[in-house]
Amino acid sequence: MVGKEFIDLFRSIQQGSNLSVDDFADRLNLFTVVLLLLCTILISMKQYVFNSISCYIPVSPSGSEFKNYVTDYCWVHGTIPLRPDEEMPTTTEEWNLYDKYRRITYYQWIPFMLGLQCISFYLPNVLWEIICNCRASGDIFTLIQAAKKAASGTRNDRKKEVERVAEFLEDMLDNHKCPRRGKQARVVDKMYHNFGICVMSKRLGTRLIWSYMILKALIILNAALQLYLIQVFLGFTGHYLKPATIESVIEGKPKYTFEKSEQGYSFGWAIAQYIRSGQEWPQTLLFPRVSYCRVPSIRLVGGENAYTAQCALPINMLNEKIYIFLWFWIVFLIIITAISLTLWIIRMLSPFRRYRYIARFLRVCRVEDEAKRLVEPRGKRTQLQHFVDVHLRQDGVFLIRMLALNVGDILAADVVGVMWKNYRECKEQEELISSPTTPTSIEMPTAPLDKIRKIEVGFV
Repeated sequence: MVGKEFIDLFRSIQQGSNLSVDDFADRLNLFTVVLLLLCTILISMKQYVFNSISCYIPVSPSGSEFKNYVTDYCWVHGTIPLRPDEEMPTTTEEWNLYDKYRRITYYQWIPFMLGLQCISFYLPNVLWEIICNCRASGDIFTLIQAAKKAASGTRNDRKKEVERVAEFLEDMLDNHKCPRRGKQARVVDKMYHNFGICVMSKRLGTRLIWSYMILKALIILNAALQLYLIQVFLGFTGHYLKPATIESVIEGKPKYTFEKSEQGYSFGWAIAQYIRSGQEWPQTLLFPRVSYCRVPSIRLVGGENAYTAQCALPINMLNEKIYIFLWFWIVFLIIITAISLTLWIIRMLSPFRRYRYIARFLRVCRVEDEAKRLVEPRGKRTQLQHFVDVHLRQDGVFLIRMLALNVGDILAADVVGVMWKNYRECKEQEELISSPTTPTSIEMPTAPLDKIRKIEVGFV
């Protein structure tokens, strides 16, 4: 019984994950969340289940727990990496200088840092789901679910489901429209046609597409901040060790000082250069496998002593591979998302692309009379242009694009065909009502009352 309930729960989650209103760049961002989650689990297992640090002291006091104490202290306090050509610090001042600039402690916090990055990459997806469920005058995921059902149904069921999807989509778009009619409505329509794309408005039919592009911009901004955060978190600040002059040593100053190098925060570029030139971690001090730890002021019988331990950090082998991969992966994500955002901006700003996109679906539905005739002389709109600009508007074209991306072009063409048919029928009824047949004075007395009413409204 429990197994059956678990299987049903897994199937429901799997079916829910198939409902998406996104493009390739959005799926790539969601895949980044999965990657970060896997890295978090992997590092946590290595760090808290297996051995992540091991320290050795050449001369140590007696006691079975002293080695464990030193290992735990070095793990909590942090360790100091040294290059092969660097001398071991000898005085307390030199150790303090190394401790200030060289001590690394990031490996303790890497699982939490990866988990935080995972949440930050998932937040745009949560915001988009909230917009689709609550701020779109209808549940867009229900629309996608109905479209998927129509795509996998039989011919008879498919026709009914397509009509249901078209009706649901029309209800969503009609709910956004301004109910006013007359001169004011015509002025608003003209303003939208000229400047509406610059305004994020529910009534103008641009709120959904604007929200989507703002979220894409947030994804790019978040990814760029993640690159900077990775470099700061790993301590890649470009400091290098500079030997002091003889005069400074005579005056009692430290033998070495730390200054900022010219490499700055170019973490990924520096890693690529190191790999290309064959340099390993002892020269770069990035993710050191061996480092040193100063354990001061251990109280023993007769006084206090300080000990220096040499520690191996096998976990840094895994940290290095993960963060190098993540850095280049995030750069790739930024590039793909920037390209996607640029394409959506072009689609939004270009009316001709919208007309051509809808006309392509109308050709599939064999509606060629209006699909071929896109522009009339003197800027007069065709029915196709009026259908796209006034009936569908930006949000409607955006939802049709999402239907095509997530369900398929064939079903999107069927939905557009049904919406076009409903639009033409509505326009014909409006034309009949706006131009009624005027009855003559001879027919008026001889016709019955109900006949006269029919004549006046123009149905006969």
